[in-house]
Amino acid sequence: MLIPLKDSTLDLTKVREVSYAKGSKIERFQEGSIIPIVYDGMFKTLFSREENIKFPCKLLSYLLDIPYEELLNYVHFTKNETGSKGKGMSYRQDLVIELKGAFINVEMNNNPSAVIRERNLSYLFHLREDKKKEEEYREVIQVNLNNYCYKEDDTVRRDYGIVGEDGSLLTNKVIIIDIYLPNIRKKCYNKKEELTEMERFLLIGIEENQKKALEYVGGDIVMKEFSENIKRSSEEWDLIEAYDKEWAMKDWGRQEGRREGIKEGKYKEKLSIAKGLFKKGIDISIIADCTGLTEKEILELKEG
Repeated sequence: MLIPLKDSTLDLTKVREVSYAKGSKIERFQEGSIIPIVYDGMFKTLFSREENIKFPCKLLSYLLDIPYEELLNYVHFTKNETGSKGKGMSYRQDLVIELKGAFINVEMNNNPSAVIRERNLSYLFHLREDKKKEEEYREVIQVNLNNYCYKEDDTVRRDYGIVGEDGSLLTNKVIIIDIYLPNIRKKCYNKKEELTEMERFLLIGIEENQKKALEYVGGDIVMKEFSENIKRSSEEWDLIEAYDKEWAMKDWGRQEGRREGIKEGKYKEKLSIAKGLFKKGIDISIIADCTGLTEKEILELKEG
């Protein structure tokens, strides 16, 4: 239940909902293919290791107005866990980086549900609250790499802040940057606009065909290293095994979902038939025999 506001122009019912979950899927690993960064294991291999710090710096150089070389000097990894372990309320993020006292949390999101959006917001505010002095509140930037997009919206990037009715920011220390990966792929396929460097960089990460991924590299040295690292990591047996296990779990989930969907569909069809027969005055016992529903379920239709 939402608590309503009085004398406000804010419409609390207008929360953006994902209506078009179309992104790179985790498929069973094929020899010669590469594992995309939408897979959690590959994302952390490429972005969370000290020896690969150039890759998150490269990504951030496209999102922030700070040169790549400067980021290399000031960015460092920090703990990706916030909250209190003692109270059982700790939160583990995909990647947390510190930059001159500000904290940047990067999340790879494959699940388009509203729950994930709320979870990511909790990450952001927990990072902001982890402070040494009461009067200091951290500047926090949440970067969401979303493996989904919205229907009839080809936007690649959206920035959010805490904004008032007049459009002014309540604070300039809380920023959310959403990147929609499927829209980058769509832009690439449509070939109507030239790809930006950020889009080429991310396409290297989400492309499963090594030859195709190399087409986005151009003459950029870091992009070339990024592509080579993905290829090399895709040949590591432990990563392949973990990737296939995740595929197997998701495949089982999809099949189970289909089975449940079919089952639910058949049940709804039975209810619809029973309702029609009931309206025609057919005896409940006969309806039960015809549909397989219990008399209790049929009576509940009458009450409903």
